[in-house]
Amino acid sequence: MTGEPLKRDLLKKMIIAKIDLAAYLALRKAKGYMSVIETEHLRDNLFDLSAEYRENSLRLKSHLAAHEMDSINQGMNAVCSAAVCLMTGRHDCPQYIAIDAQKLESCLSGLSASLKEMMSHQLAVES
Repeated sequence: MTGEPLKRDLLKKMIIAKIDLAAYLALRKAKGYMSVIETEHLRDNLFDLSAEYRENSLRLKSHLAAHEMDSINQGMNAVCSAAVCLMTGRHDCPQYIAIDAQKLESCLSGLSASLKEMMSHQLAVES
């Protein structure tokens, strides 16, 4: 895949990650805890996205402008931080996890800001 299709694919996957993260966070706030299975599933998906980005980052860097790469890096940092945050929270009960909702919300905000910036770049290029 070349730069532009690779960027679009990564953007789609980041949007899906944002939606999944927002849904997880809403449930976490409502229930106060999440199951280990739900948490591990989301965490693994976020780490997979991060690994895919690392594999393709050199190809992206050669095709994208510096400000676009900065936006993508910022979003991927938020994805990685969210994945690491999902590794914490296992205290008393082995079946449930109490993830720090504020940290996760901060990661979601960072990802949202990055996606918004990337979309504005996309719209400016299309205009």
